[in-house]
Amino acid sequence: MAKKKIYSVKSMKEKKFHTLEFDEFYAKLMGKPERNFTMMCYGESGSGKSVFLMQFSDYFAKTFGKSLYNSHEEGANQTIQNRINNFNIDAQKLFVADAMTFDEMCTAIEKNYYRLVIIDSVKYMGFTFNQLRELRKRFAKRLLCVCIVDFGSSKGSPDSGKDLLHAADVKMYFKNGRVYSISRYLDAPVEHQLFIPQKSPNQQPTLF
Repeated sequence: MAKKKIYSVKSMKEKKFHTLEFDEFYAKLMGKPERNFTMMCYGESGSGKSVFLMQFSDYFAKTFGKSLYNSHEEGANQTIQNRINNFNIDAQKLFVADAMTFDEMCTAIEKNYYRLVIIDSVKYMGFTFNQLRELRKRFAKRLLCVCIVDFGSSKGSPDSGKDLLHAADVKMYFKNGRVYSISRYLDAPVEHQLFIPQKSPNQQPTLF
């Protein structure tokens, strides 16, 4: 059956959408996204974005379903292990991929019915806007959530350019332990202090 292309105003008012009922913390930052939303998290190295997404994927896996953290920048190495241990990441439905290519990742999503995939980072994976479009189209019925990580030294300017940013339903910029979130599911942008940066490089910041 062909997908419906035109809706009356009345039918749009009555149309039902599959949304995610996040807890208070994540709802404050994102609202109630659709189950196939796209999020971009970007900022400088050490700004907290990877830890935030590791904790978010842990929460998502425990609450909504299987999640895949595709680790390209670090791979499945000791720093990922330390992050898992230091922040009590223990969801049974959360899995870490060691730098899967785009095709390998798509095959894994198809075979394992992941509901969330996190790509960390788009630069190291070489992830493109066209690949994002392919993910959305290929897994439209799966209602797959896609979260992508990028570098960026200023708000509104991720290193990968504006295409991926504009395609994201939720845009989060991280700097100095603070997150600035713009979401299509919120009436206004929000800011939140995640952690206070430590002076000593040996000290692990405490998020939330």
